[in-house]
Amino acid sequence: MGGNAALAELSTHFTGASAIFTTSPLYRALCPVVAADTTTIELLTHRRPGQQASYLFFGAVHYLLLGGVGHELRTFYPSVVGPAARAPEAAGPALVDFCRTYRAELTELVRTRLVQSNVVRRAAGLRFALAALRRRIPGPVHLVEVGASAGIHLRVDRYRYLIGGHPFGPPDAAVTIQSDWLGAGVPPDLDDVPAIASRIGVDLNPVHATDEADRRWLRALVWPEDRAGADLLAAALDEVVRDPPRIIAGDAVDVCPGLGAGLPPGEPRVVFHAATRMHVPAARRAAFDRAIDAIGEGGPLFHVWQEPASAPHHGEVADGRDVIAFHGPGDTTPVSLVRIDGHLRWLAPLNGTT
Repeated sequence: MGGNAALAELSTHFTGASAIFTTSPLYRALCPVVAADTTTIELLTHRRPGQQASYLFFGAVHYLLLGGVGHELRTFYPSVVGPAARAPEAAGPALVDFCRTYRAELTELVRTRLVQSNVVRRAAGLRFALAALRRRIPGPVHLVEVGASAGIHLRVDRYRYLIGGHPFGPPDAAVTIQSDWLGAGVPPDLDDVPAIASRIGVDLNPVHATDEADRRWLRALVWPEDRAGADLLAAALDEVVRDPPRIIAGDAVDVCPGLGAGLPPGEPRVVFHAATRMHVPAARRAAFDRAIDAIGEGGPLFHVWQEPASAPHHGEVADGRDVIAFHGPGDTTPVSLVRIDGHLRWLAPLNGTT
């Protein structure tokens, strides 16, 4: 895509991006500012293919502010100055000046970093899927997460869950995930899940939970008003530090075909990814799907995902709503399991009732 066309597409993206940041008044106020400023938008032309522009841009800005950069823009961020943060509607001029002042630093972050949001609550979606698959998987499973970042979701069995106030998981867990349940009755039994025999992550650029800069990058991807989400992330990262999972650095297209062969023959494996396929360049998505399917060559594969309808597995759209979906061995047709909010603030039965 030519330079002017790329800038026009980015401007259009930011014009509509306010609708994405439903719980961030600051980002909603700043999206049209970015859309109207060509110099700022040009920063995003340095990003890697497939990276969601607004998440990456706001993450880069947030990262520098969390690192202590002394600029007026910091006074608009609740994550930096707390309740004293100024009204977001007035932040536009400060953002434009910030982007000019720290252009070199922002360009480097946009060029090298990836959108690797570890939304801890998404572990509740994986937990729901494991419970749903329990009827089809009587024994232990091998868990693989593609786009694992720091590996937080690989600890799905170590967390406590409060789903609509109903507790599941270890009562003494260091991490508690709370989500609303919008069904008329109680949620399914999320304690009845398969044991996890092994866990492996795959990521283009694994994030190390012990590295301060990496932890700050993950924190920067949490929206500035979401203090609860930031605290939950910190607790989950500490849990990962206590028992780090194995995470393989590399492109899933290259790594996944060899994973299945390395697992015990005939034993079931569950592959999970959340908001990962959406970042895969469109031209590589078919190869991405084939690579995941290859993990099933050594044993029955259950493929679970949380992705937008705009990035359907194998091009098949089973549900236009936000859902946790899966396909089982020998069948790539998606099956929806539960409706969700994108950040798993709530879950709901597919038909609106239990």
